[in-house]
Amino acid sequence: STANREAGDAAAGRTDGRPEEADADPPSCGTGQQATLAKNVAELSKARLSALVVSTTAFGFLAAGPAALSAASLPTFAAASVGTALCASSAATFNQVIESDRDGRMKRTAARPLVTGAVSPGAAVGLGCATGGSSALLLHLGTDPVTTSLGLANIGLYAGLYTYLKPRSEANTWVGAVVGAVPPVMGWTAAGGSALDAEALLLGSTLFLWQFPHFFALNWMYRADYKRGGFEMVGVND
Repeated sequence: STANREAGDAAAGRTDGRPEEADADPPSCGTGQQATLAKNVAELSKARLSALVVSTTAFGFLAAGPAALSAASLPTFAAASVGTALCASSAATFNQVIESDRDGRMKRTAARPLVTGAVSPGAAVGLGCATGGSSALLLHLGTDPVTTSLGLANIGLYAGLYTYLKPRSEANTWVGAVVGAVPPVMGWTAAGGSALDAEALLLGSTLFLWQFPHFFALNWMYRADYKRGGFEMVGVND
């Protein structure tokens, strides 16, 4: 009753007449929405894979020698690293936009944001354009034309030819290996080297060759899933 409630408020030291529940802070969903947004962006960007890609760019830059380790080189190093991350994010996002139907058939990709509807295709395309455009601007302003061109070409190679070939030819693995070989060369050229230097060719070749055991192990492990998705992988056709 009202009388009992008032008595309880008085015992609790309350004198404003409002029920106790009124003092409780309203639930806030802002933090949860921000966390969900960050999670969706990370998944569209394939954040863990992108982090590995950035590490190869950083290695390529630092391999240029003492000059690359100086404080004066730090802004260029940062631009090359962040620019690579944005390139990787853009390429991964466009790839998922194109492959969303196939991703929905596979267990390992069925929870991706575009498959579940957590992110609309339009929003994903917007993210891909924003990260791709930002990468071009940052690399242009912070590095050099060759590094910028390599970054943009790699977006096109991954989201374009590699993605196109995946359901059509096993040759996608070789194209994907080229994509993986480019970032360390970007690091080298950002540090002032030439893409045709022996060191750049060694860095790129090492990453190119490393892709094959990685890709073959992955598509063998998930060969049933890739078959459901309709992808032409060596492990599926073996």
